[in-house]
Amino acid sequence: MTLSKCTLWPSGETIELNSEDTLLVQLKKAGKKIKSSCGGCATCTDCMIVVKSGELNLTPQTFEEVRLLGNVFHITKERLSCQTKVTGDVTIDISAHEKSSSSTPAAVPKSTTTRLKKREEIEKAVRESEEKSQEKPSETWYRHWESEGEDKDRPKRLGGNKRPKPFNFTDSDKENKDK
Repeated sequence: MTLSKCTLWPSGETIELNSEDTLLVQLKKAGKKIKSSCGGCATCTDCMIVVKSGELNLTPQTFEEVRLLGNVFHITKERLSCQTKVTGDVTIDISAHEKSSSSTPAAVPKSTTTRLKKREEIEKAVRESEEKSQEKPSETWYRHWESEGEDKDRPKRLGGNKRPKPFNFTDSDKENKDK
């Protein structure tokens, strides 16, 4: 078991890491808050860290890590701390985890606050609703099919008042049809 120095980028703090455990386990033992919803099984990307220097002192990417992050480590310098072991001195960036753990809980938007109504307000609303339902709807639409208007004798036209139009043959079409 070899010990290596790991410098945590935003704070500049240095911790000693062994080469047997993953970064996730060792950072949590050191008291650092690293998000991980899968518990180190490489099924999420919550424990992602950014390697600032010493990328050659890390173990190669596992199949699971490549499956989640893709093969773009040379561009993004991102690794999963649950799949990465340290073999030498490195500098890593864990600022994404510190922001989320140190921030205060978000304030609840005003639109989701609960307003308690008094019994009198509820009863008043129920009465008003019942009164509206008792009122007779406007005469123009309520049971309009039973109204006795001038359209009573005219047959109903279904299908959006559209009727098929007859096809008009021209003389040239009749000649082509006969041939």
